[in-house]
Amino acid sequence: MRRLCQVAAVGLTLFIVFVTLGPLRDRPQTGHPQGERFAAYFILGAVFAVAYPRHRGWIAAGVVVGSIALELGQLAIPGRDAGLPDAAVKALGGMMGTALISASAYTLRVARSRA
Repeated sequence: MRRLCQVAAVGLTLFIVFVTLGPLRDRPQTGHPQGERFAAYFILGAVFAVAYPRHRGWIAAGVVVGSIALELGQLAIPGRDAGLPDAAVKALGGMMGTALISASAYTLRVARSRA
């Protein structure tokens, strides 16, 4: 499971970089853009947290830094617009995904220790 999540995390990261910095016409649209951003980074944070359970603090920090870096990268792409609200939603999504996995792992550890 961990190996699958490692591969998925890398693939999802590459996909997010592509849709963030690539042409707007290549960006998939499934609903409200802010909801899509939150969901993508939530899943990214969660998958990385499963893949690398001993590095969840670094993962949360990396998702925040990565979301800001990609937003700033959009400033160099014609036709793309960067915004603080977009970066904030992405960072929040990534941190929440990481936190959910961390809380779930903690709950499972406690439940197993009591059994």
